[in-house]
Amino acid sequence: MRASRSLAWVIGTSLMGLAWIGHWSTFRAVPPFPPLAVTLSSPVTPLSDFIGIALGFRSLTADLAWIQTLVYYGTVEEGADPEEAERGGGHYPLFLAYCQRVAQIDPGFKYVFFYGAGVLGWNLNRPDEAEQLLRQGIAAHPKEWRFQQYLAAMAFQKSHNINKLIEFLEVFVQERDCPNILRSILANIYKKQHRYKDAIRVWFMVNQTQDPSYMERSVTQIQELYTLLQAEKAGK
Repeated sequence: MRASRSLAWVIGTSLMGLAWIGHWSTFRAVPPFPPLAVTLSSPVTPLSDFIGIALGFRSLTADLAWIQTLVYYGTVEEGADPEEAERGGGHYPLFLAYCQRVAQIDPGFKYVFFYGAGVLGWNLNRPDEAEQLLRQGIAAHPKEWRFQQYLAAMAFQKSHNINKLIEFLEVFVQERDCPNILRSILANIYKKQHRYKDAIRVWFMVNQTQDPSYMERSVTQIQELYTLLQAEKAGK
């Protein structure tokens, strides 16, 4: 069961990643590319990155590297608790390196900074690494104000200021290109606070994106939350 779920997740994210090849490449502004020595400095950089760049396919190479990042994070770690993995937990020690690899190939790939910081800051509870990735994004895109917002959200996370964190996330999840990982984080916060209606609302937002890697989870969560909501009403 765990293997089939993991395989389905990998296939889903791979298909989603292939769709992003066309989607993100059409409008991302590309800052000056870093020197080749920096581009290939990630510990997870394979020889194929050098070949792709040498052939002039830098953006495509970054897209393929992004798919490999999703596969890495979508594969349940050996010996891991499947329930923890389902909630986005785990260790994934090389996740920052995978994100940096994508960003160093193509700094114009903004999505890697948003998604990567969300995973590192909340799911993996490594806010220092999240800040490191965000500052790399700020260096590449100094006018991208949302990276500064992310940094502020990390500060709220560190100080356990949940109300401010919710305030930030509520604004951000309304944006069209908000990663669903942030929506799921907000929904889980609401669930812990027994704000089941708000959690259901956010999971409906996730479901409406038709993101293949979140479709099954969003339906499961909505059903579970409706059950919790009904039980709460019955107990009053």
